[in-house]
Amino acid sequence: MEDQRKAKLLKKIIKGDSGLGLSPLAIRCVEVATDDRKGAQDLAEIIEKDPTLTTRLLKLAGSAFFARPVRVTSISHAIVLLGSKRVRLMALTLSLRDACPPKQREGMDYNHFWKTSLYRALIAQEFVSAAKGVDLKPDEAFVGGLLSEIGQLLLYGVASEFDQPIPKGDDSLEAILSWEDQHLGIHHRKVGALVFQRWRFSEDLVACQRFYGNAALALERPVLCRIVEVARRATEAVFGAPETLHDVHDAAREVLSLTGEEVDEILSTSLGQVQELGEELQIEVDSQKDILAVMEKANLALARLTTSLDTSIQGLVSRVKGYDASLKRISRAAALDRQETLNNTLDAVAHEIRNPLLSIGGFAERLARHATEKDRAQEYARIIAKESGRLERAFREIVAYAQPYAPALVQEDLVHVVDGVIEEFDGLFKERAIRITRDFPEGELRILMDKDGVTRVLRQFIKTAAGGIDVAGGTLIVSIGWADSGGEVILSITDDGAPLPEMVRDALLDANLSGKALDEGLEFMVARKIIEGHRGRIELSRPGGLRN
Repeated sequence: MEDQRKAKLLKKIIKGDSGLGLSPLAIRCVEVATDDRKGAQDLAEIIEKDPTLTTRLLKLAGSAFFARPVRVTSISHAIVLLGSKRVRLMALTLSLRDACPPKQREGMDYNHFWKTSLYRALIAQEFVSAAKGVDLKPDEAFVGGLLSEIGQLLLYGVASEFDQPIPKGDDSLEAILSWEDQHLGIHHRKVGALVFQRWRFSEDLVACQRFYGNAALALERPVLCRIVEVARRATEAVFGAPETLHDVHDAAREVLSLTGEEVDEILSTSLGQVQELGEELQIEVDSQKDILAVMEKANLALARLTTSLDTSIQGLVSRVKGYDASLKRISRAAALDRQETLNNTLDAVAHEIRNPLLSIGGFAERLARHATEKDRAQEYARIIAKESGRLERAFREIVAYAQPYAPALVQEDLVHVVDGVIEEFDGLFKERAIRITRDFPEGELRILMDKDGVTRVLRQFIKTAAGGIDVAGGTLIVSIGWADSGGEVILSITDDGAPLPEMVRDALLDANLSGKALDEGLEFMVARKIIEGHRGRIELSRPGGLRN
C-alpha cells in the first residue's frame, strides 16, 4: 500500500499536478543560469518569450536592491547594467516564485519557505565570493541554495490532506524528512533528485538533492553540494537552532577556509539583502523583526546551555573530588588513565556547550550592528555577551580545577609576595575609600611556596574582600604571622564589609555548590586546591572574614 501511494505521488509530480509544474522557460532559465556559453542576446530571447516575466524582471532590475535608480527599458538594457549572470538568476528566481501554488496548504508557511530559500541562496553565493581557492561561480551557488528544498513544494502540492500537522518551517531537515517518510512514504529530497534528473539539470544540482547532512560534506561530493549543505545548515541555525552555529563555523572552515567572524558577517548582512530582494518578489520579509527573533532564540539557547553546563560542572566537580581523594592509593599509570578520561570529558563538554555558546555570543554581537531598533537589539546583545562570558569563565575554571595540581615549591619571601598583590589593587582601594592595614613581621618570612599559585589565591581573596566593603569605605586588614606551635604560617584577611557570599563559603568549605557553581564558587574551589597543595587549610573566622 505504501509503495502504491509513493508511486501515485511521484506520477502526479512528474505529470505536473503539484501546482509547481515549471514552465519550459523556467527550466531553461535553470539550464542557462550556469552556462557561460550562452551570450546576452541568447538570454534576452529566452526571457522575452514570456511577457509577464519580462515586465516583472524589468521592474526588479530597476529597483533599489540593485541600486539602479534609472528606468530599465529592455532585457538587453538590464543585461548591460547588471550583467547576464545576474539577470538570468533574477529570471530563474521570478519563474520559481510564480510557480508556487496559489493556495497555501494548511500548516505550510510558503512565505517562510521562500524567505529561507532566498536567504540560503544569498549565503551560498556569498560563501563562494568570500572563499579562496574554490572552483565555483557564485551564481551557481545561488541556484543550488535557492533550489535546495524545492522538492517540498512539489511533494506537498500533490499530497492529500495530512492526518498530522506538517513540520514547522524552522524544524531541522532531518526531522522534516523523517516526517515525510512516515506520513507520505517518500521525502522531498528524493522527489527533488528524481525531478531534477527528469528536467535534465546538471549532475551537481542533482547531487545537492541526493545528499544532505554529513554525507553532503564528504570530500568526494561536488563542491557545489558541499557549499549548499553549509549554507543550509547556516540558515537552519539562524532561523531554528542557534546552538548549531559552531558546527556551521567548523564546516565553513573545512569547506571554504572561512573564519567564524567571516561567516557571522555573511549571515548578518544577508538578512538585510533578503528583505530587499523579497520586497521585489512579493515575499514578506521584515529583516529587523527577524534579527530580534534570532537574538531572542540565541538568548533562549544560552539559557539551555547554562543549564547543561551547570549539570556538567556538578558531575565534573564530583569526579575531580573522587580522583583527588584516590591519588595516594592508586598507581601513577592508573592516575594518568583517570586524568585522560577526565580530559576527554572536558573536551566533550567544550564541544557540546562551550564552543556553541562562544559562537552564539560572537554572532549576536555582529547581528546587533545591523539592527535599526538599537535599544532592543543591543540589550539582547549585552545580555548574551554577559552570559556567554560568564559561562566561558566558568568553563576555564572547571578546566583549571580538573587539572592535577603539583606546586613548584621554591623559597620565597611571603611578605614580599603579599605586599605585591596588595599594591595591584591600590587603584580599587582608593576608588572605594578602603583603608589597608598591613600586620606583617619585621624583615623577610621565607617559606617554600609556588609563587604563581599563591599569588592567584591572594588576588581572589583580596578582590572578594574589597568587593564586600561598602562604597562609602571601610577597612581591610592583612596579617602574616607564625602559629603558636611555630610550625605553620598564618595568613589572615579580615574586613568590615558584607559577609562572604554563600557560594564562596560553600566552595571554601568543600560543600555542594548546587546551581551556584557557575559564579565565583569555582574560582574558590581552585584556590582551595592550591592551598591544600601547599598542605595548608582554610578557616572562616566569621561570615565576612578569611583565614588561611
